[in-house]
Amino acid sequence: MQPEQPVTPMPDPNTELPSGPHATTLAGWAFQGRIITIGLVTGCVVMGSIFWMISDQPAPPAEADPQGDDTTEIIFVAIGAVALVINCVMAFLVPHIIRSAGALRLKTADNAAASVRLWSDWPERETLPLPLIRFCQTDQTARLIGQALLEGTAIINFVMMFLTQSAVNLLCALVALVGVLAMFPTISGMRARIESALKE
Repeated sequence: MQPEQPVTPMPDPNTELPSGPHATTLAGWAFQGRIITIGLVTGCVVMGSIFWMISDQPAPPAEADPQGDDTTEIIFVAIGAVALVINCVMAFLVPHIIRSAGALRLKTADNAAASVRLWSDWPERETLPLPLIRFCQTDQTARLIGQALLEGTAIINFVMMFLTQSAVNLLCALVALVGVLAMFPTISGMRARIESALKE
């Protein structure tokens, strides 16, 4: 009589996720978000520095209409300022809508009601249950969209600064970069959003 073979339990699709290149821990998601944030800011700073050095070069003398130059400068400055205002609003609203949808999916997931305290305090280096991984993915998507909007604003204003040498455009670009950095992901912030989503 042959001994019985041990039965390997099948993974629960609601609590387990197959291994892969994606992040499966809070620390992993935070690390990915930090790398992306640093890359976005570094790229903008390098581009802005290049534009600043180019625009600082003395322009060749040429006959021009001073009134026309002033009008063009005002238009370019206005474009940068309007882009900052609109994209700041969009960088708040769009991620909020995406996170709200993710929060609803997390709250209606299996065992969510009974796991509020457990999921809110999940160890940062332990593999997350599938509902939390999906929520973290949605959270990161929302953050990247907000950061991309502000990064685009910074680039627009760096270009306008190059064309007009206006300190207003430089200030708008720096404000946009501060907004990108303000979205820098932290584990405590992710835990707070998980807890908020489960308790809504």
